[in-house]
Amino acid sequence: METLSYDPKVKKVLLDAEAAKSSPALKLEIDQLNTITQELINQGNDVPPVPTPENFNKDLSKMIRKLYESGVQSFKMGKYEDSVRQFSIGIEMICRRPKLESFQRTIQELSMFLMSRTDAYLKTKQYMNAYNDVDLLLNMQMNNPDNFLRRGVANFFLGNYELARADYQRGLVFDENHQRLQHELTICLDKILKENGDYL
Repeated sequence: METLSYDPKVKKVLLDAEAAKSSPALKLEIDQLNTITQELINQGNDVPPVPTPENFNKDLSKMIRKLYESGVQSFKMGKYEDSVRQFSIGIEMICRRPKLESFQRTIQELSMFLMSRTDAYLKTKQYMNAYNDVDLLLNMQMNNPDNFLRRGVANFFLGNYELARADYQRGLVFDENHQRLQHELTICLDKILKENGDYL
């Protein structure tokens, strides 16, 4: 059997199971190719429109915005589990945006949701989930001291005190007068001393 074939009915490149198993990188590339091809077919044009900051699905943006506002409202009311759920649905919707749209809008929305869901995860003591969200967030917004604070708190409660200390110190590089970062760093340093058998 051939490794690669094309199915005109589903308009996809197919990779046989054995090749997919032995070469996951090739499978990923084929999946990505099929996804972008499907996006082009769904557009109904031979050539997709040029992505611009103004060229995006505004109806989807309104729904995403409502989910965000609802999640923030739940957070303010102390309904943190509901807040996590609403932010998660919003992130799923953001990820369903057409792949050929301007990524500028997607990044802004995703950053906003990840920050808020991290805070909700911290409130519900889901520290590993909080860490995963804020770690992704820091790859998109490296210069935000509050994101280092978020990751530092997650690391602290995961028992990674040295990593938490490093996060707090990195955050203070961007804002040396950040009171919450200074406070959490003091607590963290005290914990590290106690772990080592020393005391302040």
